[in-house]
Amino acid sequence: MKEFESFKRIGTMPHRSYYIPFAEDDKIKTVYGIVNRESSSRFTSLDGIWQIKQIGCVEDFNINEELDATIPVPSCTQMHGYDQIQYLNSRYPFPVMLPHVPHDNPCWHYRRSFSLAKKEGERYYLNFEGVDSAFYLYVNGQFKGYSQISHATSEFDITELVVDGENTLDVLVLKWCISTYLECQDKFRFSGIFRNVYILNRPEQHITDYFIKVDLDGNDGVLTFKNESDIAIDLTFGRQKAVAKPKKTVEFRTVNVRKWTAETPNLYTLELRANGEKIIEKVGFRKVSIDRKVFKIKGEHIKLKGVNRHDFSCKTGATVSLANMVEDLRLMKYLNVNAVRTSHYPNRPEFYQLCDKFGIYVMDEADLETHGAAHRLPGHSDLLWQEYGDNEIFEPGITDRYTALVERDKNRPSVIIWSLGNESAFGKAFINGAKYIRKRDSSRPVHYENLQNAAPKYYYTKLVDMCSMMYPSIEKIQTKVLDNPKETRPFVMCEYTHAMGNSCGDINDYWKLIDANEQLMGAFVWEWADHGIKTKKGFLYGGDFGEQEHDGNFCCDGLLTPDRKIKSNALEMKAVYGGKRESKITDVAIPEGESNAKAISIEVNEYTGELTSVKADGKEVLRTPMRFNLLRYTDNERTLYPRWVNKYRLGVCHQYALDCVKTENGYSFSGAIAANCFEPAASFELSYTVSGNELTVDVGYEFADYIESPARLGFEFAIDKAYDRFAYVGFGPTESYVDKKIACEYGYYESSAKENYDINVVRPQESGSHCDSKYLAIKDLFALTADAPFSFSVNPYTTKQLCNTKHNFELAENDFVNVCVDLAMRGVGSHSCGPKLDAKYEIPRKAKNTFKFKF
Repeated sequence: MKEFESFKRIGTMPHRSYYIPFAEDDKIKTVYGIVNRESSSRFTSLDGIWQIKQIGCVEDFNINEELDATIPVPSCTQMHGYDQIQYLNSRYPFPVMLPHVPHDNPCWHYRRSFSLAKKEGERYYLNFEGVDSAFYLYVNGQFKGYSQISHATSEFDITELVVDGENTLDVLVLKWCISTYLECQDKFRFSGIFRNVYILNRPEQHITDYFIKVDLDGNDGVLTFKNESDIAIDLTFGRQKAVAKPKKTVEFRTVNVRKWTAETPNLYTLELRANGEKIIEKVGFRKVSIDRKVFKIKGEHIKLKGVNRHDFSCKTGATVSLANMVEDLRLMKYLNVNAVRTSHYPNRPEFYQLCDKFGIYVMDEADLETHGAAHRLPGHSDLLWQEYGDNEIFEPGITDRYTALVERDKNRPSVIIWSLGNESAFGKAFINGAKYIRKRDSSRPVHYENLQNAAPKYYYTKLVDMCSMMYPSIEKIQTKVLDNPKETRPFVMCEYTHAMGNSCGDINDYWKLIDANEQLMGAFVWEWADHGIKTKKGFLYGGDFGEQEHDGNFCCDGLLTPDRKIKSNALEMKAVYGGKRESKITDVAIPEGESNAKAISIEVNEYTGELTSVKADGKEVLRTPMRFNLLRYTDNERTLYPRWVNKYRLGVCHQYALDCVKTENGYSFSGAIAANCFEPAASFELSYTVSGNELTVDVGYEFADYIESPARLGFEFAIDKAYDRFAYVGFGPTESYVDKKIACEYGYYESSAKENYDINVVRPQESGSHCDSKYLAIKDLFALTADAPFSFSVNPYTTKQLCNTKHNFELAENDFVNVCVDLAMRGVGSHSCGPKLDAKYEIPRKAKNTFKFKF
């Protein structure tokens, strides 16, 4: 058994379009607005409980062995206790020994029995819609075939091997094969029969394939149907009827057609009949074109407001249900998304029918990524990547993937762009496959981003129709695209504003540029939802399963949580995709409030300048001293934070009062914030003045030149947990930052510490700040105003907890509420996998403000 070291498939039928045949007298039912294939009498599902046994390598396979356990199909083996769950971003999971994989290659022997009423004159086709990574198939003990391409349908004609009555399937699934070198995608690396399995029983002579093409001629819709079968097909399209002879084409015309777009997903029904079978297709009339530099749908320039989506469930891994997909699409429509990139492989086939129904444009991507090639020596090398792009050993595997992509999804109106894959360089191994797509379907343009990392001679290849980049800065788009006379293609960001943690601070700036330039087609957020495995404790990510190689929480980089709760990133995107471009500070009255305390008294540490006590009418307000805070953690600062902590030692800085003057009503300090061994990170001027029930805090700071991109400067202190309710005037109701407030409106809001912090973020971090605030009132405790706008948060957790805790379920509950009041707070950006934060969103190197507390 060495088939797994070549790209050939054995015993499979040619790739074809996805459809389900019905018997002539079947009553066709629908589910979620699409055809319910289980209502077909010609469809027999083999989903359910299968027997299973894990073995150590292919050579250990024994078809007659007893299988000692069971597993649901479809499912991922690792989600049921087999092998090991592993998350990797861009590396191969084994030693790179092309074309070989390790001898110790976990395999799973599946077995399923089923009854069949075999009929003369009918053929039986066994379909596997997704098996990772490759598998051998035996029917009643006889070898039938071998297949690969994890996210492609493998169809076998098993007519000659099945019998009337009881039948048995044995399937040997391999964790790795040569295709694994082409499937190095950023995801949990799951294995098994993870998509549906079923049998189609069909007439001896039957429809095999067809190609539906649509066009617009003025206000009319033109449907061109090509019969690619060896049997004539009777067609019914509304009141029109025709017969498509074998290998021939017929045309239908619809006057004043209702066009299909994401906003108006109008669909027409086309019925196909032949030899006692019928197939129902939904047709959407739209025309995709590129007019010089401009991408158009139905002749009109549109913007793709997109997201990247994996087939992923926090409960079942790569196995997703119809309900999972519908939930995603409904959320997308709510969040003003109109386009999906199927990163980085074709999604489950019904997903495209749902996109037809709901109205979502699809960039359909081939099951291809060789990212690990660039890392097969220490570091990263585009030259190593290019070697794989030019390595013709991959040519049959890549061509087969492109064929599978186009043939399965060619009849879906929602598919408007073919994508050649993700992060795989480009070269000789790609040419034949790309030419196949170009020849097979000229009605859709072709996308491929990784020309950016390929040899320069390929950059302007005629096999790709658009310029694409990942995570470019706005400056790069301006110089390399808009100001480049050689760049005559439309431009798209297939990935941008990396949504990891508290992120998407740059999305509005991107869309100001996109709106202003017709050459810019739009962009796809990376990514739709976090990848986290749900456990009794909470969500787990890379490294939580004892795996040696992993990429930590880099899989938690979505607009939504793993269980599809909406994060502030998604709300920011919704506002921007909805066309909002500005959130203004408006004139909002500050509430008068009640002044219950008659007088306050304070105590300070004269050696640090920290406010150690505030008593209102003799009752202590503070649970911890009020002291300066310079730190925060966000995933976008995952490379900057270690420099803050380790290089600049900001985590062990202390506050030093170098000069203390006691005044009649308070104290005045000059001081520094410094760590051992280093000069001060910042200097400060600070004074406290008491008047009745008011405390005025004057503060100014200046950072040392050696501190890079400081996160913030402000005060942090704790108050009793009983005072967890607060009101404010600022940007709300969701969290807001200097670069992330389009989802907000300026106004008066009320909240609580628990409501303010987004506990659903898998990896705890800075959250719940509200920028440009001019009023904060902790209910029944104090009200705060300032001479200049400020940021603040009222949270259940301290900054230290949010910096150092790795999972949300590990956050220890406190018996106090934590308050941060910041003179300056850095923007959040999207630097976890994107450009550096724009300089205009960095905090001032020096600033001052006056705060007035009324108790």
